[in-house]
Amino acid sequence: MGQQASVKAYHSLQDELANAATRGELFLQYQPIVDVSEKIIGMEALMRWDSAEYGQIPPAQFIPLAEQSGAILNMGDWALNESCQQLQRWSRIPMAADWTLSVNVSAHQFDNAQFVDDMVHAMKWYGIAPGRLILEITENVFLNSTASRHQDGFRRMREAGIGIAIDDFGTGFSSMCYLRNLSVSRIKIDKTFIDDVTQSKKDQGIVAAIIMLAHALDVDVVAEGVETAEQLSYLKGVGCSAFQGFLFGRPSDVSEFL
Repeated sequence: MGQQASVKAYHSLQDELANAATRGELFLQYQPIVDVSEKIIGMEALMRWDSAEYGQIPPAQFIPLAEQSGAILNMGDWALNESCQQLQRWSRIPMAADWTLSVNVSAHQFDNAQFVDDMVHAMKWYGIAPGRLILEITENVFLNSTASRHQDGFRRMREAGIGIAIDDFGTGFSSMCYLRNLSVSRIKIDKTFIDDVTQSKKDQGIVAAIIMLAHALDVDVVAEGVETAEQLSYLKGVGCSAFQGFLFGRPSDVSEFL
């Protein structure tokens, strides 16, 4: 494909993405988060796009495109609304009534001045119990706004009962200052440190340090990308209390877990 054709295809995909939510092409899949007894304690909602024009597009392709184009704002609003509705439905199902639901939030969404107000309103509107909705953010969120604005926004959301998780922890610009000053409720250890944790002394040291840090800050810690029984056993042994990965279930329709 020539450069001109490639640029044309890029813009065509971008145009399709801008209308994906209104066309009903977006949907959520869910991946379980389990405790040390391997009981489901929550889910992560993962956005998927089934384009009428292009078929299913991998998140690794359409999420960066959505962030570049600004479409992530509408798509993110859609995902949060769907997630709040899901939590409302779960509250009527005994086995799922206490599950948490984690939703990924882009730095672009968090930088929207209306975002915090919208989230606090959604908690009240849907009657979501405190602690059940968790917003997952990556460390680049902390590079895009002033520290004081972050502190106020995080404080207001935490007061409203919204959890804040740092996703992919250790892969970005980790700062002890923001962990100390901001009301983070969960740290998620990135999969890159879990892959070789049963053999790599370096990864073992990093994982142990993150778990110790989480305990010192009195926040939850979740190991991402757990795929083997050996990884699970090791992580339990060093004090990790929650786990997510293919060992417990791949992202699927929520009906697979109810």
